[in-house]
Amino acid sequence: MKLQRTLKLVLKPTKEQKQILLETIEQYKFAYNYICKVGWEAELWNSIELHKLTYRTVKDKTFLPAQLVISARVVATESLKSAIKRKGKGLKSKCPQSNNPAIRYDKRSYTVWLDREEVSLTTIKGRQRFKIKVPEYFKQYLDWKLTSANLKYDKKLKKFFLHVTVEKDVSEIETKDFFVGVDLGLRKLAVVSTSDGKINKFFDGGHVRAVSERYQALRKRLQSKGTPSVKRHLKKLSRKEKRFRTAINHKVAKDIVELVPAGGVIILEKLKGIRGRIKAGKQNRKWIHSWNFAQLQRFIEYKARAKGIKVVYIDAHYTSQRCSRCGHISRRNRKDQAHFVCEVCGFQLNADLNASRNIVKNYLASLEGKSGHGEAGPSVWGVVNRPYVGSVGCAVHG
Repeated sequence: MKLQRTLKLVLKPTKEQKQILLETIEQYKFAYNYICKVGWEAELWNSIELHKLTYRTVKDKTFLPAQLVISARVVATESLKSAIKRKGKGLKSKCPQSNNPAIRYDKRSYTVWLDREEVSLTTIKGRQRFKIKVPEYFKQYLDWKLTSANLKYDKKLKKFFLHVTVEKDVSEIETKDFFVGVDLGLRKLAVVSTSDGKINKFFDGGHVRAVSERYQALRKRLQSKGTPSVKRHLKKLSRKEKRFRTAINHKVAKDIVELVPAGGVIILEKLKGIRGRIKAGKQNRKWIHSWNFAQLQRFIEYKARAKGIKVVYIDAHYTSQRCSRCGHISRRNRKDQAHFVCEVCGFQLNADLNASRNIVKNYLASLEGKSGHGEAGPSVWGVVNRPYVGSVGCAVHG
């Protein structure tokens, strides 16, 4: 099994080197946009054919070395493939274009020495060496294999960032019969539980919501002014809030992974369509639409892989309506946002905790189905009822 990490490094170019990098990015932009234009008009994303159609023109009109011309064509090909396929399906699509593309480097066009905080990059002026800032935390990756890298210029910060991908082979860990479900919700960022209730962990979203609401109120006051200084302040505020949310998601993901032993399984709900299924008040809608649950799941996944924990995704339909004890499904089981009371067996539990247990049981039921035992049986729920007609979409979790 391969583990991958992306290291975000800050370049420290001299004044002259900064101009070289900016011009390299500008010419790379021309190459990318030109190749996309040719491919879009020809409805073509075949890499070899695009190379024949565009390589000589790009070489004649730029000072890009061959490696970066090929890099621009590879990146453009990937963009074209996605755009043309969307167009073929009748979906909204247009010719890919970029005003500030990231230059993709491979092992032939860049070298990085983390131990001495230095990197060598191919530019329009040949190979250039740059000093980089390597945080102490990244020193743990000194023995990892370097793969590709992307150079990006942040126009707002006026800084160059090199995103270096590193990877390492690790041995597979035998899967254990230890399953935890993670339910994402409104009042709680996440609720983690095993189906037997031996683990019941709540990650409260109260503090996070309070901070987010303060940011929102401040943003609203500033937006009413509209002066240039206010606009700069709003951009700074936006970046600060983004860092806060990312830090919270990292912390929650780390704590969740620490609950599970190596070889265990973390079960996450599929997020596709979750916002469309949510029926909540105006304030709750703002919250659920603003928080980056997909980022939280990505953090859980990559931290779990590093520990040898398997991460799977399961359909979350009916998890908030189904009784985790008897399996009865009804929209009336969910009394309100926080309370679940089964109308058949009388089982009572926190609604989010009930949903997290059902996420585990949905996964176990799917395993039974794959094993030829049909849908969930007594080993998962005591009783299983079919959902009532029209019961979908009444609650946050499905």
